[in-house]
Amino acid sequence: MATPAAGIARQPMEELTPSQLLDAKNWIKDCCPWRDLPEEQIDELTDDEVTAGIARHFSGGISEFKKIATPEEY
Repeated sequence: MATPAAGIARQPMEELTPSQLLDAKNWIKDCCPWRDLPEEQIDELTDDEVTAGIARHFSGGISEFKKIATPEEY
């Protein structure tokens, strides 16, 4: 089992709400780094894959994406 390097703690990835995940998939469909994925494959990405992609490709990561994503309705 692999462990993080000494002194480096793994932080849990922030989660996206269902509506933020939908916004994220729509952003991915329009995003240059992921344009090689057909739309059907984007729709089939898991929540973890979408969240990891936003963390990696969206400028500022998940916290910045959440600022522009559709807010949850209460």
